[in-house]
Amino acid sequence: MKSESKPRVLIVDDEVILRNLLVRYMSKEGFEPIEAADGESAVELYRITKPACVVSDVVMPKMDGIDLLTKIRKIDPQAVIILMTGFGNEEVLLQALRGGAANFFKKPFNFQELLDCIKSIVKHKAEIDESNFFSPALVEETKYFEIETQSANIFPVINQISIHLRNIFPESEIINLKIGIEEMLANAVEHGNLRISYEEKNRAIEQGRLGLLIQERIRENNNGSKKIFVQSTLTQNSLQVIVTDEGEGFNWREIPDPREANFLAYNGRGIFLTKIFYDSVVFNAKGNKVTIIKQKKK
Repeated sequence: MKSESKPRVLIVDDEVILRNLLVRYMSKEGFEPIEAADGESAVELYRITKPACVVSDVVMPKMDGIDLLTKIRKIDPQAVIILMTGFGNEEVLLQALRGGAANFFKKPFNFQELLDCIKSIVKHKAEIDESNFFSPALVEETKYFEIETQSANIFPVINQISIHLRNIFPESEIINLKIGIEEMLANAVEHGNLRISYEEKNRAIEQGRLGLLIQERIRENNNGSKKIFVQSTLTQNSLQVIVTDEGEGFNWREIPDPREANFLAYNGRGIFLTKIFYDSVVFNAKGNKVTIIKQKKK
């Protein structure tokens, strides 16, 4: 995808008002929105336009989110699909996430949060398309990173960790693996070192002042000097990433199991997603260190 072109986003929803709002919002933010009122139309539009990202409702006439995901991924195994849903659709949503959907948003959702998610995914996808630095001869690698909270730029770290992922994982999984790493790093910065609660973050997003909140917390109590420590190990059989922050930790035991029916009520979507994308997500007792592991499929 060329930097000068507008990234295409396919918006799929049978609710006309929401679809029109998303189209106007995406156009205003520099995207090229394409819209479909049902899954069947969306599949054909994807085949023709090959958008960078799909934003789709879970429950629609003619085709639900799972069928949409399956059919689009037959056309393009690297297709990126974000789902929108309301309470009562947890089972369908969970199947879609396990089938390769990249993210989900509970209705009603914050437009800015959705936009940030799409920008991140488009960036990840472009980097996968443009990466020519991996070597199929790699046997094993371990990397160490230290990230300062006050100047935290997590994308270069994610890129370094993921350069050789295609050696052992299909490209259809790599974006989701990068999303999992991004969520753990963002969690360590925002909720770990800066002690921003999920409620505070959601409120700041709604008010359009998340960046200001982060800067305020960086200045408090010398938080900016705190660091995030990252260790990644890639072998011919697995990826392991360990993220440690210098915060006070949190009660990770409150995170719902992906099999629970009420997971949409939980605020920590990023950790929940990572638990779906990775085979193992383990926190230390304090909650300021997490180890995520993805095994190569046999």
